[in-house]
Amino acid sequence: MSEAEPPKPSEPNVAWAKKRLPFEQTPSKLAGNRGKLFLFAAITLACAAAAGYGALVAHYPITDMRVIAPGVGALWFALRIFMLTTPRV
Repeated sequence: MSEAEPPKPSEPNVAWAKKRLPFEQTPSKLAGNRGKLFLFAAITLACAAAAGYGALVAHYPITDMRVIAPGVGALWFALRIFMLTTPRV
């Protein structure tokens, strides 16, 4: 029986040999707390508008889920805005 050949040494991994080029990050205008605030405010207004439309224009009862669900969503995102804007103690 012949002996098996020893494994050949593998070539060095090119990805490990390269270093990343330094670059400067440019933050987006909607990044960070300002972006969250804008997003939460937009969702709050959309939920409040949906609840108001259902109650005042479509004449759904106030206890209908098509009025309650967006109203609770508006309250939830308003609370998130409050938590985002107040300082942490």
